[in-house]
Amino acid sequence: MSETLDTLSLGLQLKNAREALNLSIDDVAHKTNLKKSHIESLENDIFILANVPPAFVRGYVRKYVSFLRLPESLIQQANYGEVTIPKEVKKAAPIKVSNNHKSQSRWVKWLTGLILLCAIGMTLAWWWQEHKKDELSRDSLVSSSEVAVNQTLPAPETTSNTGTEIHLASNHEELALAAPAENTQEGVELEHSSETPTPDQTVQEMSQAVDNRQENANSMPLETAAAILAEPQQETVAEEPVPAVSNDELRIEITGGQSWITVRTPKSKKSLAEKLYNSGDVLAFNNNEQYRLTIGAPANVKIYYKGEQVPLKVDGRVARIKLPQ
Repeated sequence: MSETLDTLSLGLQLKNAREALNLSIDDVAHKTNLKKSHIESLENDIFILANVPPAFVRGYVRKYVSFLRLPESLIQQANYGEVTIPKEVKKAAPIKVSNNHKSQSRWVKWLTGLILLCAIGMTLAWWWQEHKKDELSRDSLVSSSEVAVNQTLPAPETTSNTGTEIHLASNHEELALAAPAENTQEGVELEHSSETPTPDQTVQEMSQAVDNRQENANSMPLETAAAILAEPQQETVAEEPVPAVSNDELRIEITGGQSWITVRTPKSKKSLAEKLYNSGDVLAFNNNEQYRLTIGAPANVKIYYKGEQVPLKVDGRVARIKLPQ
């Protein structure tokens, strides 16, 4: 009997054992919780099932064999598709695989650092350019305000002193020439009244008198002339016309040179005026609001608020004013 079992395949042995117990495939599937398709495959000597690992197939066979009360040695007769590794291969030395992760990570680090340095350099260059532009604009504004202030300053006093010296010298010469002329006229009248000489004698006497008077004038001491010139003289000072102030709430006049003027209000983001104005320009506002003024050259500007002049500090810097103060 055992020889007949050995000649039969595992699948036939399972099938014969099931039929000997008068069990159907459904009964076995119900009692063993195995699928009918798996039981049929095992009885047909199909031990490699699709989508089922070999270990699971081996477990199905062991359960089916134990259920039919067959010897467990039958389990080893089937091939379940398992790959057996020879012992020689197991004992072989493992092959070292060189990993280039370190070199790659090092290269990525260097590249990342280079990109960061480039970004930082570009940011610094952009900031430096903007800083230079701000400095140039500030210097140009200050220089323009200084030029405007210098234009409005009075002329140096040396010119007035020179003019006084020239005036004194001219007055001295006029006095020196006027004195002999008057004396000459008086002497001629006296001579005509005393006697009536001949024309030749009269001309000769007049020439001698003129010479004498000129000598006397030249010999006049400088102290006398200086005393005469030291008398107070009435100077006619031209009064500057007072500009007529209009009824405007805010009036800005550019009196000399140029000046940058900005007029803003707290309620509006848009500027009422913002540009470079020339001499003679006049700005008037009647919005009954608060004003914020920026004056580039305060020396060239006059501001009137509600009919009163607003004082400006002239120190070569930009003036910022809030009205009403």
